Amino acid sequence: MDKDEALAICFANLKGTKDKNLIATAKALQFLKSLPDYDSNEKVGNAVGVSGETVREFLTLLRLPSSIQDLFEQRQLRSLEKGRRLWQLARHRPELVEETAKAISKLSAWDSRHVIDYILRNPNVAVDEAVKAVMESKTIVENEYYVVAILSEEQYRLLSEEARKQKLAIDVLVTSIVQHWLESNSHAR
Repeated sequence: MDKDEALAICFANLKGTKDKNLIATAKALQFLKSLPDYDSNEKVGNAVGVSGETVREFLTLLRLPSSIQDLFEQRQLRSLEKGRRLWQLARHRPELVEETAKAISKLSAWDSRHVIDYILRNPNVAVDEAVKAVMESKTIVENEYYVVAILSEEQYRLLSEEARKQKLAIDVLVTSIVQHWLESNSHAR
């Protein structure tokens, strides 16, 4: 792989196509990071139009076992979120990563996240029990809404540091901040 090929892979998979090749993108990002001009996640991210945090998340895919990487290459696992969550599981419960990866391959990223969170909170539960518990709890009482927050790089860095301190995912931290603010302000009315 050379610089031009790596950049082409990144642009094709980060900016356009719906069916992204996450492992090829991760390998291209890793190659770019090995070059003297792109020796940090931030520099690589700037070169391809994503944040340094996104580069870091892609690189974690390459730290997963090769059997899990194969599932990404075969498009059985299709989201960066699933990769990030599987890496989280690998750090705490490595013996369950392969079984969990296969179990979440047909689930949405949202359900996969909840399955992995359930496994991490309940260390004695089997993967199939976690999937069953999450799927049975999916009675939707009210709609859920997703909001995009536009932050400066400095604001995102501060948020990321706070999430690390609290050992939370950034989206979980942001959700809790917004919910707390809404609860505080609803009592003032």
